[in-house]
Amino acid sequence: MKYIREKDGRREIVEKRRHSRAYWIQAVLKWSFCIGILTLTLLVCGFLDKKLNDGKFVKKITGAQPEEPVQKDTETVPEPETEQEPQPEEDKLSVCIDPGHGGMDPGCDFDGRIESEDNWKLAQELKRELESAGIEVIMTREDNDTKVFLKDRVEIANASDADYFISLHRNKGDGYGVETWMTGTAGSVTDALTKNVHNAIVAAGVQRDRGIKLGTETGEGSDYYVIGNTTMPACLIEFGFINSGEDNRLFDENLTAYAKAIAGALADTYAQYGESEDLPADETGGEGEAATGAGKQGLRLTYPAIDNISALNGETLDWGQGTNVDEQNRPTGSLSYQEKFKDYTADFIVPTTEKKIYLTLDEGYEYGCTPTILSTLKEKGVKAVFFVTQPYINSSPELVRQMIDDGHILGNHSLTHPSAGLPSQSVEEQQKEVMDVHNFVKENYNYDMFLFRFPAGKFSEQSLAVLNNCGYRSVFWSFAYLDYDVENQPDEGESLNKMLERLHPGAIYLLHAESWTNTNVLGSFIDKAREAGYEFADYSELVQ
Repeated sequence: MKYIREKDGRREIVEKRRHSRAYWIQAVLKWSFCIGILTLTLLVCGFLDKKLNDGKFVKKITGAQPEEPVQKDTETVPEPETEQEPQPEEDKLSVCIDPGHGGMDPGCDFDGRIESEDNWKLAQELKRELESAGIEVIMTREDNDTKVFLKDRVEIANASDADYFISLHRNKGDGYGVETWMTGTAGSVTDALTKNVHNAIVAAGVQRDRGIKLGTETGEGSDYYVIGNTTMPACLIEFGFINSGEDNRLFDENLTAYAKAIAGALADTYAQYGESEDLPADETGGEGEAATGAGKQGLRLTYPAIDNISALNGETLDWGQGTNVDEQNRPTGSLSYQEKFKDYTADFIVPTTEKKIYLTLDEGYEYGCTPTILSTLKEKGVKAVFFVTQPYINSSPELVRQMIDDGHILGNHSLTHPSAGLPSQSVEEQQKEVMDVHNFVKENYNYDMFLFRFPAGKFSEQSLAVLNNCGYRSVFWSFAYLDYDVENQPDEGESLNKMLERLHPGAIYLLHAESWTNTNVLGSFIDKAREAGYEFADYSELVQ
């Protein structure tokens, strides 16, 4: 590279020499050494400054003037405040109000009047009365458009630690007047609460005092789910019959009076007994979810009676969900029948958008598979419904007992499993098919069955009414396949894929427990369904 250089007044062109590689290496080493020395010096100074702990060493090196210590004005420094001991919170009554039914479950109705709407009106009036008296209120549902399952109502109440639980309902049938229910194992506080509430309502004005009752209409051996599973003193009130004009008039005119009566009774009970959590369990009578409900004692359901059953359509219908599905993969046949027979207590699918599966298994006879199925369900933490016939109960009593003890629901699958279906029989014969099994299980296992599956899926409008009046909910399915032929079992891989491909919200899965294919793929099905975001739900949460 050339450049011009001026020397002794003369300019000359010279060529710049390139530095050698050794030159650059030496230069880099020199500068690195210098930077290292500087860094080390700063580190040593920082170390000494920290050791001296006065901040002066670095300031001297840098030339900064040390700060003069600040003189504190001892006269203006306030004395440290003495810590106040926390004051205990004042006891305050809290009440959980449970307006029965709601949303897609209207409860009973008559001539355009709907139970859930009456329950909601009274609940709102009671809430206002309690809050105006300084009482904390917890609601099991926040509007009249949402269905809250029984299990969720109980969980809301128990999580709230409320002192009392009040469930509001209306009745329907061949009677009139007001009645109040408490559990058959009620403690002294529950007994006092129920009496105070009931007597206050009667004093406000009723058509007939039907009294205080224990258990359910079937007796004291079982309780209504919400008051049997809450952990605090609880009662359930039936505010007159919705098909009685006089009861309706009194309900409408006394809405505020009833709310004031209940609020006063709650305050009186609290004044006498104090907070429920301070009382022993045998006084409150609350035992939680393990005590009653759809557990080891089953559950008794009471639905409004359907009159003149013999006049209903007895034509036999063969159920099958079909292959057409909606955008959520739900069988349209199941959705259609759910709407068509909505006035009966029957489930063809659970009408929800939640990713929940309800697992059911039919037991016509024992083929050696059930012990493995029960073991898999226990391992996976899944509760199922086992629909059993009378012959199965007779032949496999130990397995029936294990189903109950493991927390599964024991479902009724009829006395003889007639191949032509229940509609082929008279109304009296159909009732016998249901109640003979029910009574046998109640007598021998102390268990109230409450779910029914029609043999061969054959049913009629009349048969649905028979089951309703027997206190049963009819359970069909939204998934089933050819798995019941023990001599021609389907391929396990194909069956598993079929089960997974047809997953849908609110699915009721029917599997036959005689199938070794089902037995072998059950664990994988549960795992993969959960991986897909589905939950295996307990059927008892659907029951109202």
